[in-house]
Amino acid sequence: MPPKRLRGEKSSPLAAQAVRARAAEDPRASGAWLVLALVIEQPSHGYEISQRYERRFGSFQSMSVPRVYAALDRLRDTGMIEPIALKPVKPARRQHQMRRSYQATDAGVKEYRRWVAEQMRDDPRRPALLARLVSVGVLGIEAVLDVIDNYQRECMEELRELPTAQPFEEDSSLEELTENLVIDQQRRELRARHDWALHAGQILEAHKKRLSAEPGERAAGAS
Repeated sequence: MPPKRLRGEKSSPLAAQAVRARAAEDPRASGAWLVLALVIEQPSHGYEISQRYERRFGSFQSMSVPRVYAALDRLRDTGMIEPIALKPVKPARRQHQMRRSYQATDAGVKEYRRWVAEQMRDDPRRPALLARLVSVGVLGIEAVLDVIDNYQRECMEELRELPTAQPFEEDSSLEELTENLVIDQQRRELRARHDWALHAGQILEAHKKRLSAEPGERAAGAS
């Protein structure tokens, strides 16, 4: 039986912008997205989420228990998560039963995947970050493919937005040469990222097909 939803605020179209704005103002706010990943993985209360955060991300980006609760408040206020009533699997103490639990909203899941794609583009630690996010279990094969697709699309959009580099000519000024070299570097890097995303998508699609074929192969071998 799905958890019972409690009365809460509706998701706002400006939710993602608000969270991104906070992340821009305070680099530590990226921890809120990691907290959201854990809520997507398993609805729970703040203390349990903080324990999982420490196990999964503590060595990568530490976050105190009060900051985890503050992140949950921000995520709730922006419509990324909503309060729910969880039925305890086993008898629990009264204080445990009174803890407020949360689950992710559809908007939260969508924006989380978009954030992962953005981090892959902007964060120099992106390979390690993606590996840790996949290990959380909230990024199944379809979600990873979605992230890679978003990443590839964003690389293409950035390429289109780059100004056209002028030909390198002998009579160009130093300023013109430097400007063209910078544009050339950006274009080459974005093309390399786009090619990697294309390659990664092909590898993941092959893995997906192999997984879908395995049950049939096992059944044929057993007959």
